[in-house]
Amino acid sequence: MIVVDSAPLIYLSKTGRLELLRRLYGTIIVPAGVWEEVVTQAQGRPGSSEVEKGQRQGWIKVEKASVPRTLKVEGAEGVDGEVISLGERRNLPILTNDSLLVAIARTRGVKVKWLTQAVIEAVDGKTLTTREGRVLLRDLVRSGLRIRSEVLAEVIHMMERPSDR
Repeated sequence: MIVVDSAPLIYLSKTGRLELLRRLYGTIIVPAGVWEEVVTQAQGRPGSSEVEKGQRQGWIKVEKASVPRTLKVEGAEGVDGEVISLGERRNLPILTNDSLLVAIARTRGVKVKWLTQAVIEAVDGKTLTTREGRVLLRDLVRSGLRIRSEVLAEVIHMMERPSDR
């Protein structure tokens, strides 16, 4: 189980691979604010119908999360605060591509995964072949996901070497 922010939902939906999250984590939890961003406010845009379908199928769960004042003081307001708060309260890792969210979550002891780490996990766990992982990364970048070139090179290197992590 994992708490998921908006960006991974949107980009995996854009590439037609949202189902990868179910295969990797079973149930995923999205805060109500993420649901609002991805489904309610974005009808017809990438991610909305796919996430709604996952919720109907039961593998995407929507939970309300309040943002404690301490998180707001640290700069995690709104949806970012909900993601961190839910991960903290449920003692679950969060999946995001937001560097500020990552920094704040880590200072609070919440485990964080980048979307590229999920791709590596999928290859390591044989959910995707190395070739499928490379194609997914290519498709994520083509769909607008920003990945620094040196990070992309390291991710590809990690997917291609035998798993010793």
